[in-house]
Amino acid sequence: MPLLLVTLLFLASVVLLVVRRGREELLVCAMFGSLVIYWLGILMFIAKRGGTGGVLEALLFVCAPLKNALRGASLTLEAQGFIVAVGRYLFPPLLLTLAVRNSMNPGMGPVRGRVLALWPLPLLTLIIYEPAVFYALAGGRPEVQWFLVNFSRIWVLCYVAAAVALLLYEAFSITMRICRQQYIPQCAMLVSMAVLYALYSPQDPAQIYLFYRSDYMWYLGLWYLQPRLSPLLYSLVFAASAVSGAVGLWTMFRYAQLRISENMDEVSLRRRFDAASMGASVFAHSIKNQLLANRVVFKRLDAALAQPQPDMAKVQGYVDALKETNENLLIRVGELYQSVKSSTITLVPVTLGELAADAVDRMHRKHPDAAVEITVDEGCRVLADRSHLAAALSNLLSNGWEATLAAGRTDPVQLISHAERLNIVLEVRDAGCGISRAETKRIFEPFYSSKNSNYNWGMGLYYVRSIVRSHLGSVRVESERGKGTRFFVILPRFEHGKRKEKRP
Repeated sequence: MPLLLVTLLFLASVVLLVVRRGREELLVCAMFGSLVIYWLGILMFIAKRGGTGGVLEALLFVCAPLKNALRGASLTLEAQGFIVAVGRYLFPPLLLTLAVRNSMNPGMGPVRGRVLALWPLPLLTLIIYEPAVFYALAGGRPEVQWFLVNFSRIWVLCYVAAAVALLLYEAFSITMRICRQQYIPQCAMLVSMAVLYALYSPQDPAQIYLFYRSDYMWYLGLWYLQPRLSPLLYSLVFAASAVSGAVGLWTMFRYAQLRISENMDEVSLRRRFDAASMGASVFAHSIKNQLLANRVVFKRLDAALAQPQPDMAKVQGYVDALKETNENLLIRVGELYQSVKSSTITLVPVTLGELAADAVDRMHRKHPDAAVEITVDEGCRVLADRSHLAAALSNLLSNGWEATLAAGRTDPVQLISHAERLNIVLEVRDAGCGISRAETKRIFEPFYSSKNSNYNWGMGLYYVRSIVRSHLGSVRVESERGKGTRFFVILPRFEHGKRKEKRP
């Protein structure tokens, strides 16, 4: 069963790698590939040794034909032992590399930039366990054999323990639910695979090279096959293997689903934008309609002014209507232009206080009476294009205020910063009507809007998402009907701030 589970996990990781083609996906795929190799070598060794049956055989082989096929494989002991060595000594550094890469603890910065330093020891051990080298070093030297077996076992367990400790520390360090939801599937997947590997990690290639020995060294690897184990211990081995494998399989598919979903969302939005760009005539037609409406207002204004005694209140109403229409046209064309044009993003250190001030200033140009409450670490800095990122935050604040007014409330829109490990999360929270689950899947689409189409073209959130992604960040949204909406702009932190201030 473990071989079946890790094979399914490996196939899922291959699909993920094909879709995402990222470095992390490559590491995950290589990690599961090493597990497949390790288990294949172990099962081949056990099948050739014989002596299993009942529940244990079902646990290890699932079915007799697989056991017979592995037993009949025409491989030498040296080849079988080196297969086990490849899987055994590649899994720990791959697991630890993934744990280090996913650690957002600021203290891990130097280690994260030097993950290659984790690899010399595993690669050296793998070279030593190459059959010709191993026999040259340890053949006929029991003390050398003892040293190699125990030294490799110690560093293997240290690597796995360090990886699990980093993963669990990271999981308990996350304070925001939206960040925890993204991390937990990956953490559970890696920890479950570490447990599955650790259960059978005592299987040393030396015990295969020394197949015909029957001392303690030989029994060290096959501890789970020793006849003195009680039925309870057999049951615990079976349960631990089954649970860790099942958890790994489920979380792997959940992790793959999240990663592929992000990729598909990006592709889908890009395609929608490209399709909409090709249909620019639709927007030209929309502008034409508003200009035609203005023509009607102009005719009425001319007629009113042609009267011997013009009704100045009516004239003023026509002028105000033209002003409003003109401003709406400018806003809509500006949003469309900002979303379509290819802008150069220049990232420089900017404090959150500067970003917040610019964003609120921009918002008040559109909504002078809007109530905004800012709670940010003003000294904290991020790498940002100040103009573009402030415009994106202003868009979120304006949307939040409009949603609050639409709900019949006047609660202030809140801009809050959170320090989440190596990220800064800027939260924009409103007390509006909320967004339905179906709408949250579409709000970032270009040209989608649930508001009056005469005043909104639906480019605002698409623009926000594009700007945040150009800052190496991401946007998340949580909403509940009747209680409001929370947008989270997640950005890499440039350096720590010194204070967090709350001001209206």
